[in-house]
Amino acid sequence: MYSGEKNPQLNRIDCYKMEVVNRIICRTSSSPLLANYCRHWNSTVACTLFTREGDDGWSVTSTGEKRPKDDRIFNAIGATDELSSYIGLAREFAKDGEHTYTDKLKRIQCILVDISASILKSCQPEQQVQLSSRHTKDLEEWIEEYSRQLPPLEKYVIPGGGKACTSLHVARTICRRAERCVVPLVRNGEVDKEAQVYLNRLSDFLLTISRFACKIDKKNESIYIPRPDEELVSKT
Repeated sequence: MYSGEKNPQLNRIDCYKMEVVNRIICRTSSSPLLANYCRHWNSTVACTLFTREGDDGWSVTSTGEKRPKDDRIFNAIGATDELSSYIGLAREFAKDGEHTYTDKLKRIQCILVDISASILKSCQPEQQVQLSSRHTKDLEEWIEEYSRQLPPLEKYVIPGGGKACTSLHVARTICRRAERCVVPLVRNGEVDKEAQVYLNRLSDFLLTISRFACKIDKKNESIYIPRPDEELVSKT
């Protein structure tokens, strides 16, 4: 966190960013508690990023309901946020290598914000956020587009093959975890099933684009090579 006393201009920029985030939260929530929280956050002169309200291990849903921070809703939101963060890291590695798919990664991050909003509203079935199936269709089209530029996947690929490729593999594994967190919410009718479908297809896209990143960076894919059978025989 930057200090406003040391760099007032930079502090104003940070405050502006926080105000944008808070407006998004308020717009997707009908909770007076959250709205008041956001207004308080925006009006804080020093633009502090702490309230101490979660120090006891509780957080607030979009209805204003307090739940423990390890509640399945917050687990799902946290996994989705972690996924978006790692996709952002992969995007920076891809930009360094002048890869052509960085705009798609940013678009995915935007969709993940929508999914997080959908999860946050899971306590209000009557206000369930409906996600467009067009987003999943986009992923499928991208998978087909990049798969045509790759050799068939005939062997098990081990994560590796450059920073962009490996970071996309990490994002893929986080995506699977995010999907597992969302599945029970979908099963109970709390979250639109399209969120689950999107995450399922997203992991396929991340695998495909990781292989493409490896190719662009002129790296060799890491392939699983089993040990010879004779080495697996236990010595007795």
